[in-house]
Order: sequence, then structure tokens, then C-alpha cells
Amino acid sequence: MTIRGVLIEAAYRRLGTVSISPEGLEEVLKRVKELWRELPPPASPGPAGAVDGSRNRKEFSGYVVYGLGAASLTFNGYDPVSLEIDADVDLLKPYEYSDSRLRILMGILEFKRALSILPEVSLLMLDGSVMGALIRPPSFYHEVSAEKDVKEKVWKLFEELEENYTTGRINSKDFYTRIQNEFSGRNYAVAAGFLEYLEYLFTIYLLLEEVKREGKCLVAVSKRSDSRLHSLDRLLPDIAVLNLLNLPPGYLEPKQGRKVDEEKKFKYPGKFDELLREFAFTVSFVKLGDYVHKVEVLETPNLNRGFEEVLSHLNFYSVSGYPYPLAEVHRSVRITSADIEEVLRILKVRGITGREVLGE
Repeated sequence: MTIRGVLIEAAYRRLGTVSISPEGLEEVLKRVKELWRELPPPASPGPAGAVDGSRNRKEFSGYVVYGLGAASLTFNGYDPVSLEIDADVDLLKPYEYSDSRLRILMGILEFKRALSILPEVSLLMLDGSVMGALIRPPSFYHEVSAEKDVKEKVWKLFEELEENYTTGRINSKDFYTRIQNEFSGRNYAVAAGFLEYLEYLFTIYLLLEEVKREGKCLVAVSKRSDSRLHSLDRLLPDIAVLNLLNLPPGYLEPKQGRKVDEEKKFKYPGKFDELLREFAFTVSFVKLGDYVHKVEVLETPNLNRGFEEVLSHLNFYSVSGYPYPLAEVHRSVRITSADIEEVLRILKVRGITGREVLGE
């Protein structure tokens, strides 16, 4: 007997007892219909850009070899103008906190790519949630708070990084040797990760501040979300409930003035708790075709476009219910396992994964 056979038996025993639907679905549908609005007709945004990032890795015993990418694709109406891709390949050691660090490193490249194309576009589309990027603390953040020595020494390095900040690359990597001279083992991973996190927050701040200053439009589109803005179910997030309902294309009445400070459950390091506090977003759940997505629009004093106008631009680019520029830039930057194997071949990196004894 194999586990597959046992799982199949267990599945048959649960047949008819597993339900995704929330309680009182009819009541939820009635409530949602009262808040559901028709989509505005499509309208060209003029110069537009889309940005997405990607990461992949090969895990060895004690370290990780990774590949990161960030791509931007600019458009003039329907016509693509330019595709730019930044990438980074390296070995991350030790293994501790590698998941969190790789997410942050990819985010640095992604938001820097967005900064790079901002002067060329009036509408900037990002894949994923900006608010989600800001309210999620790194897994090592508790260790940073507990280690005063790490915090003080790394903050001094960040001040130096800030003075020499550039786009197109990860500046934190310039300081790895100096961090290694101060810390070892797990503490090195915490210190390096903290510096990367500071660069990450600084990059997001620069992007949001530049969008506000220049009166551009930044819109973030999330395929998944754990947001419960409307508390449609006691357990499921709103987007899951909305995707279960048979709704026509449209959008949920937007919530304005949603601030990062209201969502996060921790304090940002140093000056960032003040710098990032005042950014506010208009948030809604939007259905352009078959599926519902969460949409965030950065609120700016100089932005003449209302939320409906932003939706008309997303509708303009909608193909199969998703903005075509975001789908296309995703395809351009996706890093496969085969790509990582090729990187390993070129780098001539060999190691033990720990799974060899299992024939894997």
C-alpha cells in the first residue's frame, strides 16, 4: 500500500463534508450586490508601464543558490515600447532566514525597476500589493529588536548605503564582507537581512514619494489577498468569497484613505515609522473578466484621475480579465527551475542537499 491509496480512501470518507462556501452565502450575495458597481468603459491611459519580479532557488545543506529578476514593460496605448530586465545571481549563506531575505532582495530589484521607468509613464502598474509588501515584517525582525548591537551597527551601514544609493542593483551586497567581519552564523544572516530590509523600505519610500511629487498614478493589482476590508466571512478573506459569487464584471465600492499605519502590527525601524505612516491608498476588489482581483491606488494630492478613471485604464488593457501588460511582463521575468540548473552549471556549484539518501 502507498500513501496515495490511503489518501484516496480518506478523500472518499470526506466526500460531501468539505465545503469552501461561506455561511449564509445568499445573505452575503445580497450585501455584495448593494456595494457592486459597473465597470467604466475602457479608456487609454497614455504612456503606461508594468513591473513584476521573480525568484527561484536551489537549496543545499546550509546555503542557497538563487536567481532573482525584475522586469518592466512600457506601453504607449496598446503598443509596447521597451522591455528592461534586471537580474541577480548569487549564493546566500547561511541558510537561516533565506525565504524572507530572498523575498526582500527580489522586492528591492522590483521597486527599483519601477523607479527607473517612472519618468517615462503616467500610469504605473505593479503586480501584487504595495500595502502587503509594507505590512509584512521579515521573519528575523524579532531578532533584530532583541540585538541592540546588530541594530546600531547595521543602521550606520545603511546611512552609508543611503548616500551611495543607486537603482538597477542591490546596494546591500556591497556591505556583506564588512558585516561578515562583525557577525557570524545566524547573527550574520540577521544583520545582512536587516540591511537588506532597510534598503527595501527606503526603495518603496522613494517610489511612493516620487509618484506623489510627480502626480503620477500607481496602481497595484493582486491575484491573491488576505484582506478582510468588508468582513464578508468569519474565516475566508474577501477575495475568496467574491470569487465564489456569480458576479458580473464590476467592482466593490472602494475604501478610501487606507493607511499602511492602520494595517501593520509592528513598528518600522528608525525614521521609516514616520516616513511611511502617511501614505494612503484607495482599495477595491475588481472583476474585469472571470476573476476578482484586489486593486490599490496610491492617493496623491496632484492626481486628477478618480478611481473610476484608473479602472477605465485597467479595463482598456484587460485581456481575459487581467491587464495585458502585467501578464506579459510576468512571462518575461519568470525564472524556472531549469534556469536555476543552468545557473548552477555555469557557476560550477556543487553541494549536498541532504535528500540524496532518499534518491531525490
